Amino acid sequence: DPPAYANGPVQGYRLFWTETMTGREQHVEVDGLSYRLEGLKKFTEYTLRFLAFNRYGPGVSSQDVTVTTLSDGEWDLGF
Repeated sequence: DPPAYANGPVQGYRLFWTETMTGREQHVEVDGLSYRLEGLKKFTEYTLRFLAFNRYGPGVSSQDVTVTTLSDGEWDLGF
């Protein structure tokens, strides 16, 4: 869901994901409220977090969510 309190209109979201075993973090900017992560490793645990941003900069990050991929290495997200 969009943030409850925003200092101006939300321009987009950043999705961060970290492969738990390696600690390698990546991120992508997302326009909408859903995104399909592709190219993940099979049967691997990842930690995800999200934040909204606007012209004043990034907001507060969400709490971490931990997921484990299945055999296809993809994950559909709605936030």
